[in-house]
Amino acid sequence: MTEKKVSSINAAAILSLALISMGVTVVTPAMATLAQHFAGHDVSWISTLPTLFVVAGTFVAGSTMGKNVKYRTLAIVSCILYLIGGCGPAFFDSYSLTLVCRAILGFGLGLLSPLGNALTIGLYKGQKQASMLGYGTLCMNAGGIILQMLGGALAEKGWNITFYGHAFCLIGLFMAFFLPEPEKQEVSPEAPVQTKEKMSKMIWLIAFLFMIFNILNFPIMMNISVLFEMRNAGGAAAAATSLSLYTVAGCIAGLTFGKIFQFAQRWCLTLGYALCGIGALCVYVGTTNIIMTIGLMLLGFGFSIIMPACMSWAGFVTPLSTIAIATSILLALMNLGGFLSSFWLKFLAMAAGENIFSAILVEIFVFLATAVFFVFYNPFKQKK
Repeated sequence: MTEKKVSSINAAAILSLALISMGVTVVTPAMATLAQHFAGHDVSWISTLPTLFVVAGTFVAGSTMGKNVKYRTLAIVSCILYLIGGCGPAFFDSYSLTLVCRAILGFGLGLLSPLGNALTIGLYKGQKQASMLGYGTLCMNAGGIILQMLGGALAEKGWNITFYGHAFCLIGLFMAFFLPEPEKQEVSPEAPVQTKEKMSKMIWLIAFLFMIFNILNFPIMMNISVLFEMRNAGGAAAAATSLSLYTVAGCIAGLTFGKIFQFAQRWCLTLGYALCGIGALCVYVGTTNIIMTIGLMLLGFGFSIIMPACMSWAGFVTPLSTIAIATSILLALMNLGGFLSSFWLKFLAMAAGENIFSAILVEIFVFLATAVFFVFYNPFKQKK
């Protein structure tokens, strides 16, 4: 990909992809309603099954976008699959067909998820790139808030009405027509044949960090309402408010990431992981609503520094021609981590006899150890 002038409408189109990227979360506030309607079925699959197909979709996107298929075309196709799979269950009453639709939704999200970051890394450089990655994280968190609120409001009108919340994707479908298409380099017939550039192996380390983060952090998100009830900290409503503030803190981090990266580039990952470790510690030791909410906000802020910083790291270490597949690998393993978190909880239940406090303890240790690792290791020191 070569550098190309990006207009305001082009930039808005790129950010709109991040805005709708949290489509899986529409059903989160409606899980109790869905469990009541689909009594006798494991409704957790309605929430987790899409993440498995997101992994498949991201790999397909990485191997085709900008090569066999234009970015704009892939975005339009992904949004159509998103709408069909997301809204489909509203039109029939079948647990099995609902799972089929959730799989379609996941695959569409998988095709969609790498596009924004790949375009940002390919079309912007330096401070502009960092700012756009931060704005992308801001839009992702803001979209998550909107989609969850939309899902919760619609769930009160009926279990099937919830799925209409995915129609929010119409914004992305419309804006997809304005996506910039990076220019391809023209190769002269007289020019010597160039060796195909290889993706940096460092991408697998970054992807591994993403996967481990989600494996360790998902249990806090899933069990926070249980912790609030155990500690008489306000119950499910208070837990939901705290989770919303987790996302709000992520929005603030995304909005300010450009400045944070400008002044703390060398220390961004140390800062992000340290905040997440301290946040998890607050959740672990906190006995009040306020302390646990502060912990969740630190986690949200920390993650929204880690994610764009890792994307910048990826853009720094691997050749530009490999960015598409690199971002696909990063997001595929990140989503795989969310899927594997349920197996991690089962392992802890067998090994420790419980999987709430032990999961948080491991998270604290790993995050703080990773923060220390990045004190001594500078990810932005290498050259492509």
